Amino acid sequence: MSISSTSTEIPNEEARDEINVSEAEAIPTMTFELGDIAKGLNHPDESFDLIICKKTLDIILCGASSVADARQTIRECFRLLNKDHGVLVILSSAKPEDRAVFFEQDNWTGVMNIKLPSKDDGHERKGHEKKKVESYAYILYKQQRSQTEM
Repeated sequence: MSISSTSTEIPNEEARDEINVSEAEAIPTMTFELGDIAKGLNHPDESFDLIICKKTLDIILCGASSVADARQTIRECFRLLNKDHGVLVILSSAKPEDRAVFFEQDNWTGVMNIKLPSKDDGHERKGHEKKKVESYAYILYKQQRSQTEM
């Protein structure tokens, strides 16, 4: 199953007044597709500059064969990202020590861990004590290394 959507529509009158027609035509379009990244996507190597996974890794790790699927997901993202400037952004509730193992398998040139600020003072589940929810952003860089770095 695949869902695709492409749009260059300018959202409101004020924005339309600020952007002339030639600028509007230069706005890039986006296509949305539904697929299973753990099983591989039908795109050529190095097709993307940026991949954003919002809680995707967390959800994958809740399923059967979760560790293998999580490793395959990161491997597929690595394959899909441009070798000169590809960036993978992962938003997760897991701490860096719980996610680092998935980032070490491929030849990423850099990984940045950021603890995100939260306005949430926690949530309660019936019969459980209040637990603070933490969120992290992991930014993985794929850049071609020079011969001297190898």
